[in-house]
Amino acid sequence: MAENKDTFLEHRKKQEKLHFSNVDTSNPLSSLLTVEINTTELCNRTCVFCPRHDKNVYPNRNLNMSLETAQAIADNLSLDNYKGKVSYSGFSENLLNKKFADIIKILKDKLPETTAECNTNGDRLTPEYAKQLFDSGLDLLYINLYDGIDQIKKFDEIMKDVDKSKYKYRAHYSQADYGLNINNRGGSITWLGLDEESVDKLKGQPCHYPFYKMFIDWDGEVIFCANDWQKERKVGNLAKQRLKDVWLGEDLNTIRKRLIKGDRTESPCNKCTVNGQLFGKPSFEILKSNL
Repeated sequence: MAENKDTFLEHRKKQEKLHFSNVDTSNPLSSLLTVEINTTELCNRTCVFCPRHDKNVYPNRNLNMSLETAQAIADNLSLDNYKGKVSYSGFSENLLNKKFADIIKILKDKLPETTAECNTNGDRLTPEYAKQLFDSGLDLLYINLYDGIDQIKKFDEIMKDVDKSKYKYRAHYSQADYGLNINNRGGSITWLGLDEESVDKLKGQPCHYPFYKMFIDWDGEVIFCANDWQKERKVGNLAKQRLKDVWLGEDLNTIRKRLIKGDRTESPCNKCTVNGQLFGKPSFEILKSNL
């Protein structure tokens, strides 16, 4: 059965509740629920709801996270005892990084209490590759159904030897609203008619994204928000800095102070159609009280 946007959000909220039942909320680092990692700049698809639909907006580039960078990121997360979720998602198809299984293993070995999840379009998935990913430490695989519900038959065959608790199907085809509310990826998408009205509705509204999620690019650079596809606002580098110095650093806190007040006047927030209040309220409150 494919998850829709409501069941997916429910799953994330259950994870959030479990997280806060096991952490000291007086520590501002407890606000960080998810470290999202983009291990490559490659994708084999050009979906209309993605900036990659137009190569002039977001071209394919053969840039990949190295094992050395992965190890440095793992080391700097472990220095502050990170135990949240590591999500391999980002702006790409992570299964195209030839070292992807090794990257999973590096982070899992260093951070055994984290939950490792991955989103994939499944085009490169085989029974052997699936086994390799789980053997390396992956806990949960989200298989996005971009071509319709009939894809489940193919993936059921690929995943037949995998425990069903280790993977989920997400309805990402057009009739299913792409699994979550479609958005313009921080203003990168201009061809779906989403911009002006949707942006205006969010003026003056706070956003929780930089309060609960850290986005790490293939080279260790930290982008302030997972919706900043043009990578306008870099706030650190997890291959060179420890977690607390970036997550609680001046650059991110300056952005948070504006978003607490609903100030979206700076780019890319001033052109983003994401409702950043669907998730992450506890993290928002923790950091708000520490600013």
